[in-house]
Amino acid sequence: MAKKPTKPTKSEEVKATTRSVLGMSAKQARAFFLRPENYCNVDLPSYFHFGSILGAVSETLKRTPLPDISSKPWQHDGVNYSLLSNKDGRHAWRPFQLIHPALYVSLVDSITKPIHWGLIRRRFKEYSILSHFTCISIPVQSLSKRKHKAAQILKWWQGIEQQSIELAMEYEYLFHADITDCYASIYTHSIAWAIHGKGVAKAKRSDKSLIGNDIDRHIQDMRNGQTNGIPQGSVLMDFIAELVLGYADLELSGRLAEKGITGYHILRYRDDYRIFVNNPQDGEAILKALTEVLIGLGLKLNTSKTTSSQSVISSALKPDKRAWLRGRQGDKDLQKHLLVIHAHGHDYPNAGSLVAALAHFHKRLNRVKRLQNPRVMISIAVDISYNSPRTFPVCAAIVSKLLSFLERKADRAQVLAIVYKKLTRLPNTGLMEMWIQRIGHFYDFKPAYAENLCRLIMSKRVELWNNAWITSSALKRAINPSMIVDGAAVKAMKPVISPKEIEVFASERY
Repeated sequence: MAKKPTKPTKSEEVKATTRSVLGMSAKQARAFFLRPENYCNVDLPSYFHFGSILGAVSETLKRTPLPDISSKPWQHDGVNYSLLSNKDGRHAWRPFQLIHPALYVSLVDSITKPIHWGLIRRRFKEYSILSHFTCISIPVQSLSKRKHKAAQILKWWQGIEQQSIELAMEYEYLFHADITDCYASIYTHSIAWAIHGKGVAKAKRSDKSLIGNDIDRHIQDMRNGQTNGIPQGSVLMDFIAELVLGYADLELSGRLAEKGITGYHILRYRDDYRIFVNNPQDGEAILKALTEVLIGLGLKLNTSKTTSSQSVISSALKPDKRAWLRGRQGDKDLQKHLLVIHAHGHDYPNAGSLVAALAHFHKRLNRVKRLQNPRVMISIAVDISYNSPRTFPVCAAIVSKLLSFLERKADRAQVLAIVYKKLTRLPNTGLMEMWIQRIGHFYDFKPAYAENLCRLIMSKRVELWNNAWITSSALKRAINPSMIVDGAAVKAMKPVISPKEIEVFASERY
């Protein structure tokens, strides 16, 4: 009798449905980085699409390289476009950046030249053979219907949370640490150190043929000549950050070997470290060595988030997720269900478990045909988003469905105006405005949006990127901001935001 095939493990499932960018040829990697969702991985309404503008710029630069049709972009402000997102419902904010398309395509072309791509892949191979380190955050391509961002999140879940639990069989202690404002603090010269070695990079600092120096130059061109910080909001910059963080792993491994510390394992997802040891002294020694390595790269650990625990399995889960699993997760009554989520958001604002809980609530709400007093639930949903700005997209979807239960269009517009007024009390809410506009499009709600991307939807003339440094009229024509609005997608919109529009993943395990 033939042996019954076994069901693949979750780890095997992840590997079968994703491919690491490091497993791609130079040509494949170029296509990967130029995918619209990898140029901008911020949660924008679905009618924003960057494929046309990237394609037009790419065709122009195929005919003439950027250095031949430009002059000193680093001397100009506003080369990239900053999309401000409130971070904590108060005064903290995160600047996502839409990199200037010409500089983005030029940088991708440079990185994916076969000779450069081969060197970068060899460098990452050196990082990957570190026996005590596992990096989970190399960008991946989805080979299934799952979105690329969802595939990356699935990789995090399998690689960090699940592997952390497995390591509880080998280790007694788990130390958590992360880097303060990692992307904003990366020293651009350290990119060349990471690829070529610090000695070579310093000796050949002016050598434009070194890919490390070319990446450094491109990033300075984007940021008014600054050497501290890289733009946040694209898979390409995630990949460049991995070059520097992998180099830090290499340096840390050498220091720990010199100290004779061998009984440890480190899982890293970008700037988040999980350090597994069997005695706390080793854990403290590793943190000290990591601090020294990071200082040399202009980075530092976030002391407020550095913790240790002897319960490895318990601390393998984030505190918000532990609380959610232990607590009441829902109720038969829809309003009480949303209040349960509201309470969780009060205790753990901006938590991943909060976003997931709201996504599942939205799915449930989407099946409802009748509802009494939707205004109460709108108030609850808006308050959640007010205190947890990360939830704007999913809360907007919930509000769009709740508005549909109001009988009159005028009532919907009135309620939306009240919602907008409350949310605009927050500073730096460009992303929120975009989701309010997504709803208000159907109710003749057209306030004076401050966000330029909203003004594009209103067919207003907007210059997102400063093109003063470009000398080619053909390239300037290719960089037409109106191209990023998919008119067909705008016309196809419906008043109620569907789960498909806002959900990156669906399974409860995330």
